[in-house]
Amino acid sequence: MEEEHNEDRRSTGTLPMEDGTFCSYRIVKSNRKSMALQILKTGEIIVRLPLSAPYRFGHDLIAKNSSWVYQAVQKVKVLSDRQQQLSWTDGSALLLFGEKLTLHILPDFKRKGVLVKESGDGLLLTGSVSNEDKKEGEDIVKNAIKHWYRQRARQYLEEKTAVWSRIMNTDYGRIAIRDQATRWGSCSGKGNLNFNWRLVLLPEDLADYVVVHELAHRFYMNHSKEFWSVVEQEIPDYRSRRKKLREYENEIYQKY
Repeated sequence: MEEEHNEDRRSTGTLPMEDGTFCSYRIVKSNRKSMALQILKTGEIIVRLPLSAPYRFGHDLIAKNSSWVYQAVQKVKVLSDRQQQLSWTDGSALLLFGEKLTLHILPDFKRKGVLVKESGDGLLLTGSVSNEDKKEGEDIVKNAIKHWYRQRARQYLEEKTAVWSRIMNTDYGRIAIRDQATRWGSCSGKGNLNFNWRLVLLPEDLADYVVVHELAHRFYMNHSKEFWSVVEQEIPDYRSRRKKLREYENEIYQKY
């Protein structure tokens, strides 16, 4: 029993973090050739060692890389916060053009269906929304808000595409607003454009990037140097915008 107790103590530890807090970690040995640090999605810290390596190697490794561990743990926490399920209830925060708007729900059982409109610093939904069945009520609100988002996205993206097509001196076919799982937009060989309705949630400069990106395919149906040259001519900082777009993806696709 004493030997097992000592083994447990050697295989665990506590790491002081940069913000004054402490994180516990485990050392796991396996049939591997190198040492490694791993931060799980749960935020748990694992130090992996070869079977022959003494435990002190693991403690030394994590101490020497404490700054990296801290940053990695913080990233996991941020991602976890972003991935919390969005509540479609009164007072919830919803995105529109990169800004957070407060959802206001005004039950009105005399009205057939629901009505959504922008109101000051928020979105106002009025209509028959059940307070008794929470899930049913949230489903009604979610479907109504998403329908409104799609309508808003159509107007928004049609206007943007018309403006940028004139600037870029190109044309396009029809525009379709899609509920795409992983793509922000696409351009067919015939010049038809598909846009994800979730673009209406993002800051306007990111929506501009996506529109310019798809219109650039009217010149080159690939991602060649020539293609990116067209994009860069209109949006010199397209690389930073593309990076910001990727940063939004986890939150947007998880919640909406």
